[in-house]
Order: sequence, then C-alpha cells, then structure tokens
Amino acid sequence: MANAQDMILTALKRLGVVDKFATIAGNEEYDYGLDTLNTMIDSWEIERNLIYQVTQQSLTWPTTTTSRTIGSGGNFNVTRPDTIDSAFVTVDGDEYEVKVLRDRREYDRIPDKSAACKIPEYLFYDPGYPLGTIYLFGVPDAALTLLLNVWQAIQTFSLTEDLALPKGYQRAIEWSLAEELLADYPQEDPRVEANIIKTAAKARINVKRINAPEAVLTTEIGYMGSRHHGNILSGS
Repeated sequence: MANAQDMILTALKRLGVVDKFATIAGNEEYDYGLDTLNTMIDSWEIERNLIYQVTQQSLTWPTTTTSRTIGSGGNFNVTRPDTIDSAFVTVDGDEYEVKVLRDRREYDRIPDKSAACKIPEYLFYDPGYPLGTIYLFGVPDAALTLLLNVWQAIQTFSLTEDLALPKGYQRAIEWSLAEELLADYPQEDPRVEANIIKTAAKARINVKRINAPEAVLTTEIGYMGSRHHGNILSGS
C-alpha cells in the first residue's frame, strides 16, 4: 500500500532535499508536493495509458443473464472500470475464479454463448464509454455474487489515504514527481538531474507497457459447455 505523503517524501529524498533517513517536520513541503503530484496525475489523464488504482466491486449477477452494463446509469450503477484485472464468483459460500478474457475474439469464438451452468468459466469486459459491458460464459442458472478486482483511474490523491497500486506504479510516481520538482529544487550536480529524468522516463515506459494490449495466440475453440472442457488459451 502507498500514500501520497510517503511518495512525496521519497521524491524529496531523490532530490537530496531531505536526508534519506530523515522525515519532514512541517507541512509546507507536503502541501506543495501534494499539489504538484495531483497536477502531474491530472496531466497523465490525457495520455492513452492511464494511472490506475485497484479496487474490488461486489455485484449481484441475476440468473440466466448473459451480459450486464456497468457505469453510471447502467445495470450495475457503479463507477465504470477501465480494466477488469481478475474476477471471482461466490456460489453456496465458496469462491471460484473466473478467467478474464483479454481479447474480444476469444469470446466471439465461443459457439453457444447461452449455455447454462452453475459456475461461469469466463468473463469478457468491453470497456465502452460511458457504459462498459460485462459478458459471462456459461450463463449462471441461479443468481450469484460477482467479485471484480478492477483498475480505475486515480482522480486525485489525499495526503495520507492508502492506495493499492499495480506493480511499478509507485516507482513511476515517485521518480516522476522528483522530475516535476526539479525546477523548484535545482541540482548542483547535472548527473543527478540526468539520472532522475532518465529513471522517471524508464519507469513511465514500464507502466505504459503494463497497460498496452496483450498479443493473443489464436486457437480454434470447440464447444465449452462445462468447467471441465478445454482451456480457451492453452488449447488443452
């Protein structure tokens, strides 16, 4: 877990403003750092690959339903997720993982999308705007609880609120914040400034690589009427 206060302190240590073993006594640096951090995150929102936090949504999926919309005013009237990272269903008190398909073609190749089952095997998410659409296969023959671990764009940070960030994001934020603050804390040694700029750029590239669409191996998909049929990805 990370919060803005810790990331601001780390950025200032990268700049040599604060000793690596010290803390900040007052609030002035934190307040300024928080303003700079939120301005930076706001600028990242205009890029294709956004910065995310991971949250969990618990939704009731009705019986014999193939798809549901999600977003403000949708079937699930909650914040529309940008990406569904993982999914689970709760049936009779037990929790089962549902494989999240990353490519529309994988879902489209399922022959009978209305096949009924007790526990769905696969989920596909179409992140349309303003409403996304969630598809389940097979179609549950009774209402169940769907748990979604979703990526949602961070709007603003508060100073001490803990956030669950995907791997690589905290590093990208800390180094990029140090880069943003270079104008306020100029470095006497140009090598320090060059290292901050280089490391921040590399950390952002890694974040964008995480968010880039995955290459999908195309396989022929046969009928998948139960949880004991072939694996859609491995072909086994």
